[in-house]
Amino acid sequence: MADTREKILDVAEELIRSVGVNAMSYKHISEAVGIRKASIHHHFPKKDDLVDELLNRCQTSYGAHYASIIEGDDPAPDQLRNLARIFEDGLVTNKLCVVGSISTDRNTLTDRTCELLENNISSTVRIFSKVFAKGEKEGTLVFSGSADDAAYTFLSFLIGTQIVARAQGGKEFFNKAAKLMIEALSR
Repeated sequence: MADTREKILDVAEELIRSVGVNAMSYKHISEAVGIRKASIHHHFPKKDDLVDELLNRCQTSYGAHYASIIEGDDPAPDQLRNLARIFEDGLVTNKLCVVGSISTDRNTLTDRTCELLENNISSTVRIFSKVFAKGEKEGTLVFSGSADDAAYTFLSFLIGTQIVARAQGGKEFFNKAAKLMIEALSR
């Protein structure tokens, strides 16, 4: 049963990344997983429940990955490069940021899903903020505003650049943009 639930989530995540929340349907998922739509409804009664679970899963897995980078001993600019590499890998493997993909359909999401989306972004900003605070303390990063402001800007840059690079330029475009951004932040 847990395997079926994970397969449903995996397929839904792929669909959201490729066609968006609104175009994804339980019919698409049932065909890909090889189960009846009723089985999906058993695990996720409403589409909103499925999207909410994807946001929770994303925060758990990526949040831990981001934290492991930030808890390391690398200087802050190297930590920014490592964070950017996660988004580069997502571009290369066609696994765009789920938060970015879901955000494009924000106007059609439930209040609860919007709240989860905002919490996911806020949590990621808090994690990224630690890099900027560290860089400020080390004297290796320069930015105006608070560490939170810089972290929000950097996260927005990574998501946006990933989306634009998907449409034009691919990995080379993403790497060039990330390099320029990180060099601009580094002392």
